[in-house]
Amino acid sequence: MRRWASHGHAGGLDRPPRWAAGAALAFVLLGAAALSAGVSAPRVAVLLALAPLAEESIFRAGLHETLLRHGQARWLANALTALAFGAAHVALRGDPAALAVALPALLIGAVYERTRRLWHCVALHAAMNAIWLAWGLAA
Repeated sequence: MRRWASHGHAGGLDRPPRWAAGAALAFVLLGAAALSAGVSAPRVAVLLALAPLAEESIFRAGLHETLLRHGQARWLANALTALAFGAAHVALRGDPAALAVALPALLIGAVYERTRRLWHCVALHAAMNAIWLAWGLAA
């Protein structure tokens, strides 16, 4: 099977985890609920699929992995990647409060450091976005 960031084991997307099918169904149901509540289809797609995949590819398989390969301490690579992730959100949203996404990014970074698998990070990121979306729907 094809691997993303196929330099050894790092960043591999070779096989989704066993629970991926159940999670995918939950995301489809949440997406359907969001659409019926008036959230646009592109927004749902971005929040639940595109952003997690793109952002984790850039920040985990890209920046985080590069820092680790260049000998950065694991904690520092995670912290710098989380700060870069937060800064990117501030730049995109124009709101300094968006820096708060650096906190959950630290958790995703810890998962990456432990597993070095991008699937886990993408799934966790999508789950966090799903919780945020569900919170907004409930409000």
